[in-house]
Parts: sequence; C-alpha cells; structure tokens
Amino acid sequence: MNKFKKAGALALAIALGLGALSGCGAKKQVSTSDGAMDMDIFMHFYGYCVFNDDWDVFKVAAEKTGVTLHGTAVETVSDSAQAFSTMLSEKELPDIICYLGDDLKKNGERGALMPLEDLIEEYAPNIRKFFEECPEAKVAATASDGHIYYIPGTLAPIDMKNLPSMGFFIRQDWLDNLGLSVPKTVDEYHDVLMAFKENDPNGNGQKDEVPYFNRNGKLDDLFQLFAAHNGGYVKDGKYNLGFLEDEYKNAIKEIAKWYSDGIIDKEIFTRGNQAREQLLSSNLGGSTHDWFSSTASYNEKYPEVGLNFVPIAPPADINGVVKEDMGRSLLHGLGWGISKDNKDAIRTIKYFDWWLSDEATQLHSYGIEGVHYNVVDGEKVFTDEVLNGEGGVPNYLRNIGALVEFGAINDIGAELAGMNDLAKEGFNMYLDNNYVQPNVPALSYSKEEQKTIEAYGNNITTLVAEQQQKWILGTEDVDATWDKYIETLKSMNVEEYAKALQSAYDRYLEELN
Repeated sequence: MNKFKKAGALALAIALGLGALSGCGAKKQVSTSDGAMDMDIFMHFYGYCVFNDDWDVFKVAAEKTGVTLHGTAVETVSDSAQAFSTMLSEKELPDIICYLGDDLKKNGERGALMPLEDLIEEYAPNIRKFFEECPEAKVAATASDGHIYYIPGTLAPIDMKNLPSMGFFIRQDWLDNLGLSVPKTVDEYHDVLMAFKENDPNGNGQKDEVPYFNRNGKLDDLFQLFAAHNGGYVKDGKYNLGFLEDEYKNAIKEIAKWYSDGIIDKEIFTRGNQAREQLLSSNLGGSTHDWFSSTASYNEKYPEVGLNFVPIAPPADINGVVKEDMGRSLLHGLGWGISKDNKDAIRTIKYFDWWLSDEATQLHSYGIEGVHYNVVDGEKVFTDEVLNGEGGVPNYLRNIGALVEFGAINDIGAELAGMNDLAKEGFNMYLDNNYVQPNVPALSYSKEEQKTIEAYGNNITTLVAEQQQKWILGTEDVDATWDKYIETLKSMNVEEYAKALQSAYDRYLEELN
C-alpha cells in the first residue's frame, strides 16, 4: 500500500549530507517543565495525511498532556516523499517526525533521529508494556544498528494478528435471477462467472455483463484460488517469492484462460480505480474482491439499480482450502520519532507514552465522547454527524485527527461501528472463521541487505508485472516462455534478492523469540 518512492527520498537525504550525522547519539536531555509546552511535528504521508493544528483529537491530547503540537508540513505539497526529503534538508529539524517506519530507521541510523531505548526504559511504562505484549512492534522499530528510532502503531488491539480487510463479493440478485447458488469452490466460482457472461442476469437482452472486475488494475486477488502467490510470503520459517514457483505458473495459465473466456473484465488493466463505481452503477458488474466497508455501501448508494451485492466466503482453492491471503498486518508501518534537534526528549517520550494509554486509545479510535460518540448500553455509538459524514465514518474521523497512523493503538471496534450491517457481516465472517492468513511481517534490513534490495527489487517486480500482463492478455504463451522468464530473473540477481529477504526474516524470527 506504500505509495511513495522511498529511494528518491533516501538519495536526496544522502546528497544533502545527512549521512554525516551518523556518528551522533542522543543529546543529554533535561526535561525543562511539566507545564504547557509547544512542539513542532512533521507529519505528511500517503500523499494526503498532513498534520492539522485544528484537529480536535490533538487538542484534547494537549489538554491531557500539556504538549501542543504544531505541524510543519504544508498540504500544498502533495508528494509526501518530496515533503519528507525537504524537511530533512532543513537546518533544524522539527521536534517530532512522523512518517514511514523504514525511512525513520534509515535516517535514524544517519543521525537525524535520537535512539529511544534508554528513554523508553526510564520514562515510558506504556511503551515498555506495548513492546512486551507486542514483540513484533519492537522488532519492527529496531534498526539494523540495534537502536529503536520510532514508536510504531497498530490497526487493532495487539491480541488481533490477522485482520480482515478485503473479501469476495457477488451479485446475489444475479444468482437469484439465474437460479444459482453461492459458489463454494474455485470451479463453482468459474461456472457462476461463466453463467453471468452467457445468460443475461441483468435482463437487458444483451451479453454486456462483466463477470469479474477489480478496480486495482491487477489480478492479485485471484492467485489465491490456485494456491499461488503473486509476491513474497512466509511459510515454515522460509521467505518465498511466489512468482518463481510452479504454482504461480499454473495460476497464470488458469487466469489467462479465464480472461480469454471473457469472465474477467477485458479492461482490467486499463479501466482504473473507478471500475467498481462504473460497473455497479450501470448494472454490469458481477463479482469482485475488495474492501468490506466501502464495497458493502453500493446497495444503498444505487437503490435504483436493485443491487444485492453481498460478501461471500472465499471459494475453496484448487486444493480445497478456504482461505484469504489479502489481510492486514497488525502494524500499519508508520510511527513517530524524536529528531536530533528536539528541545526536550524526556517530555516528548512521555507524550508518546500517553498515546499508548487506554484513555488515548479510545480518543484515537472514536474521537471525543459526547461530541463524536456516545455510550449506549455499554457500547460506543457514533453520532449522526459522524455516521452521515461525507466520505464515510473513517474519513470523518481522520479529519478530526482520529484513526491517523502514528504511534497509537486503534480499537477495531471503531472501524466496525462505522460499517453498515452488510460490511460487518463480511468482516466478521472472515474474522470468525480465521480465513485470513498471516502477512509478511515488517522486517528490518542490514545495510548490505538494504543495498541488495534497492539494487535489484524494483527491476524484478517491474519485470514480473510486465510479463504477467503479457501472459494474461495472451500476447505470449506461458509454457513457451516460462524458462526464459526464470532465466531472466536469475540474470537480474533474483537469487541474491531472495537471500537478502530470507536473511532479514531469519533475524526477525531470532529477535522475536
């Protein structure tokens, strides 16, 4: 989900001489006051989330802690990587830097951020507890030099590891029109999609239905039906690259056949992120794999179409396994650290520590009681203003500073409270049945591993994507070109790339245990 060109930010940081700071350690800090204090924060990520001094949630945090934050990033710069690089070039850095964890660690090793482990040990009981109960968070926050440079955050309580995000949706009204049952296996799914193509379920007398579509312009979601992986995955202590495996080859052949048969959107690679909107509003789309919260809203959004677009369990794969590979990691990959120019590191780590308290978790997840939610029969219920907010509940909450990704824990109940009943049904179906498989954990790379990954990774993933599209579109035959594809990847040092990833994963397992 990372949208940024991290390498560009890294290169600019090096060019600006940030590397010269690598020998610096944390300055001797003396906390000046327990009273009111102002601090600057850089927060600009994913191209749209920029710290706003007027966020209600952070105003309450200021009342509780005495620390008032002032954002230094500006919304007129839409490229977060550019904003981050520009910030690093300033003569004096903001007190707090909130950004992608990997970038914080790399620049921490260069001296831009202070090591935090001693501060945590002495002044931050909530952070210590967080790391004890969620050791993967501590591992993710620790750089290759052994220092902790940022405090990560989570998408859910720390006892929830494999979080649903996406699932399969299908037109129940089309199934009913054709007298079909919900597909339970990959073969049944294929047959239902073929029936959608051939038998006019929308009833307009034309074969204009698009059985399977996806707004991401990719077909990653279908690989799991063939027991294959399109990218990296871990199993039995090994980091695997799915696109090198025979299972991947078989999946490509099957998906290419589905495409040739016309049950996959012919414009899958070009239609763009409005595919869901276009095809559902025009009564043409039959099935997809997408986020529960947003996808479940379309029945209400277009009542005139008569949609009954419902979540279903993942069809069993070719081995009979019912599973979902597209889940969310507990850690969202962002966090905040203390810059080398911070005026009071002790006060700052205490501020970070407050955000990992139970009180702060509720504020971060739901907003302000009596303003954004009320407690009814022991349950938190969002106010009508939040529920009816433009862009949905998550968008409303982010606009007040809640659910923003930094060093805080999100209560998953807030996400569920903002969903309609159909979205909750899908989310809970995947959660309660343990369909979601473990994701690749957040890894820390040594300098050599990072060098290898940056040298080879982009070229490898680009080749894989380009070749995959050729195969699916039918411009090249899989069997005829598979060996050449593998040899080309080997010539691009894919084996060295894989070794670097395995080395990082081995170290992760050692540190976790």
